[in-house]
Amino acid sequence: MSTKAERLFLRYRYPDWLAAHSRVVGKIAAAFLAGRRPDAAAVDNEAALLAAYLHDIGRSPLLAGDPRDHNVLSALVLAAEGLASCVEPARRHAIYTVLDPALAPRTAADKLVYVADRRGGQTVETLAERARDTARRNPRYAAEIERAIPLAEVLEREVFAELDFAPAELAERVR
Repeated sequence: MSTKAERLFLRYRYPDWLAAHSRVVGKIAAAFLAGRRPDAAAVDNEAALLAAYLHDIGRSPLLAGDPRDHNVLSALVLAAEGLASCVEPARRHAIYTVLDPALAPRTAADKLVYVADRRGGQTVETLAERARDTARRNPRYAAEIERAIPLAEVLEREVFAELDFAPAELAERVR
């Protein structure tokens, strides 16, 4: 676990559920990074891992009441914290970003963080389980989330094509 991420969890007063989710997403990203094939697209491992841990910093209770989407707030906070390499993966991580070509994950790091978040709730889940749970908790976005699932599945296949393990093996890689 990143000590920088833990310090920011404290500074931004992460509630327990958010810290737990962020740790799961970070562990998934770590498994992805450890399992990348030698011919996979280049990724700054340290930056991608930190972005995975901090992708939801915009959900901090310190930002409660700001009407902007949490991924936008996450990007702004990370930029203000001087973590420029984490900004785009955080800005592009929300499930519905795949529906907007201007926000869809572009780089290998963006895609890695996106898929790590698609597979990590409070535990490792399938993409469909996680998406439907997100829709249940955020009914305002339910239709967008449902439309995003097939596109998210394409990105998941792309990320796993660069790994030396299959999606079914993810939970055993994340401890």
